[in-house]
Amino acid sequence: MNNDQISVRMVVLLLVGAITVGVALYHPAFGAALGIGVVVVALFNELMGR
Repeated sequence: MNNDQISVRMVVLLLVGAITVGVALYHPAFGAALGIGVVVVALFNELMGR
């Protein structure tokens, strides 16, 4: 893969991060729960990839 081009995976991760920040800004309780969910899924993805 060419390192000069941004990958689809990176675009999806940035989009999910931006949505999580937006939700957390306008709805703090739901945003915190969503943020924790995203972190848990990311950790499981990392652990299962090894």
